[in-house]
Amino acid sequence: MSLRKSVVEVPARVVVVISLLALTAAAQEKKEFTFNVGPRAVVSITNNYGPITVKPSASRQVIVETVSHSDAVSLVNEQHGDRIALRSVSRRPGTELVDYTVLVPIDAFVSLRSSDGTLRAQGLRGDVILEAAAASVEVTDISDAHLHVKTLSGPITLTDIRNSHLDIHSVSGNVTIRNVTGPSVEVNSGSGRISYQGDPGSAGEYQLTSHSGDLEVSIPASALVNIKARSIKGQSDPEFPMANGFSGASSGNLLLKPGMVTRSRFELRSFRGKIRLKRP
Repeated sequence: MSLRKSVVEVPARVVVVISLLALTAAAQEKKEFTFNVGPRAVVSITNNYGPITVKPSASRQVIVETVSHSDAVSLVNEQHGDRIALRSVSRRPGTELVDYTVLVPIDAFVSLRSSDGTLRAQGLRGDVILEAAAASVEVTDISDAHLHVKTLSGPITLTDIRNSHLDIHSVSGNVTIRNVTGPSVEVNSGSGRISYQGDPGSAGEYQLTSHSGDLEVSIPASALVNIKARSIKGQSDPEFPMANGFSGASSGNLLLKPGMVTRSRFELRSFRGKIRLKRP
């Protein structure tokens, strides 16, 4: 009796497994689209139902790969000359319904928008705009560009960005900056923490402002910098100027290294947050 029962059950389990695999394969539908464009093409992508990843292509083509995880999602693709507009539409809400991976010409103007899916931009050289609500934003290996990022609560991570203008705003998200240099870097967060790590170069203007979040700045001891730090109701780190050969000027908020002619300038402002400065 026991032997017969096991012989009957094993095929039933196999049928269940096969059915689940079939459902999974049906739910994940992969599509690819290709668009030919000229120099300085404009590519806008809106996906409120999952992540967007954008990387450079090796040609004058925009190559779009999507993976849909639900049959409720439909894709809308439009081309008007050198302007490409991509967006997802869904009959029901969700945050992991469709993934976009898009390759664009390296000089393209790129605009990404999402309410809750992660936005990633890597290796681009043109102007880049990223806007998100709760979604996280990750930008790496950008140079000679204008970068604009806006989030509500989504965290922002910027890594290895060179010779670029940055305009970064978040209502409550944390902003992490690593190895970023540029002639103009402006970062604002209402309540999020702003962290800067790396060598800012010799001629950049850096303005880091948070209303109630902390500011943490770590700059190598060999870097020449001019730093003005002010926290109205928070607290500034008093050890930075004394421990690293800096002398105070004016009210003690301006930290200068004597004899410097060419240097990057930092202005750190927080109404309630703490300001921490390090020279590793």
